[in-house]
Amino acid sequence: MKKILFISLLIITGIFADEPTHFVLDNGLKVIVMEKHSIPVAAVQVWYDVGSHDEWDGIRGTAHLFEHMMFRGTENYESEEHARLINEAGGYNNAFTSDDVTVYHERLPAGKLELALKLEAERMHLLRLNEDILATEREVVHEEYRQRNANPIGKLFLKFRGQMYPDNHPYAVTPIGIMDQLDTVSVKTCQAFYDMFYGPENATLVIAGDVDLNNTKVLVEKYFGSVRPLGTLPENPDLSVPIQTAKVVLNEKSSFDLPVTLMGFPVPGSAHDDVAALDVLSYILSNGQSSRLNQILVREKQLALGAGGFPMSMKGPGIFIYFSFYFPQVSSATIEKAIMDIVQDVRENGVSETELSKARKQMLAGKVFERYSANSLASSLGNAELIMGDYREFNKEIERFNAVTADDVQRVANAYFTEEKMTIMHIQPENLSFLKKCMFWVAGLFM
Repeated sequence: MKKILFISLLIITGIFADEPTHFVLDNGLKVIVMEKHSIPVAAVQVWYDVGSHDEWDGIRGTAHLFEHMMFRGTENYESEEHARLINEAGGYNNAFTSDDVTVYHERLPAGKLELALKLEAERMHLLRLNEDILATEREVVHEEYRQRNANPIGKLFLKFRGQMYPDNHPYAVTPIGIMDQLDTVSVKTCQAFYDMFYGPENATLVIAGDVDLNNTKVLVEKYFGSVRPLGTLPENPDLSVPIQTAKVVLNEKSSFDLPVTLMGFPVPGSAHDDVAALDVLSYILSNGQSSRLNQILVREKQLALGAGGFPMSMKGPGIFIYFSFYFPQVSSATIEKAIMDIVQDVRENGVSETELSKARKQMLAGKVFERYSANSLASSLGNAELIMGDYREFNKEIERFNAVTADDVQRVANAYFTEEKMTIMHIQPENLSFLKKCMFWVAGLFM
């Protein structure tokens, strides 16, 4: 009852009552505006419907490369001037590339909205590309790649994730790309990629915060209305994956000091009806100190130093991942069984109403805080439109996870978390025998 009253109060006070406005320019640009006058800033995000899954063999890493090159100057602005102007206006700007999208975003004083729109429109169709820019940003990506591979577990995680998809699948390679292929990408290829994907009909402009809708429409039309459309967009790649019917086991060595186990299960894309129940299950099993994984593996059985999990949500089929890093004297088989016993208990006995209620409250709290951030609002709207397929899904999130029942959670556990659908990677330290001796010696001091 308290939960229902709390949610009702939030709706009455307007936290969940706001409705975004959507319109489309003649050139195909989708625009979503969320007026939120209690937030004294404006967030501007341009979501391009291009990510690493749109690349083809030979240019892996190009979508992420463009994330960098889009800051390197346009016809009317010098390299890094975009970022400098936003910073001087008291704002912040950045970008990210995922498997599914590339997003450029700014947060700045609401009175500076026009500046952000002018700059984003400029680089949507007037980007400057040359050999010097390509060489510089390619080296920046190389350095990112080196840093990621310096983390021994991070490097193996990329291998683990790649194992979850067929070799030729669009998700088999992460956005960082393949350096050997990136080294062969030419300016001509980059220009072709830009001309193929960077245009108004392949983008969604999201604006949230202390903005006036009518004024915003005028500014959007002023700066984006004259951008020429691309014409013909490439077909979306096939993201489907074959059903896994046999458990996959990987054994690896690393320089990390502790053994680690990664366990993954294929799950459907973000727009699927089962995702809400999977999200609730994620909170119960693997989110935070009170999750079942942490409580049982770390606190009760004292097998592990840490345990958790998270869903990797994609436009296409994603991955639900569990992990544990544990004591050297504990076998990987013991950890695997302990995790699967926890999963099996949910499959057989379900979850309690207390666990279900707690998960809902945690998710609701996250959505409440999100409503007070212009950036978070814009991100949620962009994600709803590009990944889930409709910006209106944004205002259905609360309804979706509050509708999840204990039976739904048990059903999805049985549908997706079966042993034959599992891919597991056991990572052992290269000097495990020495570590075991040390652990037994330390343990002997306290006996």
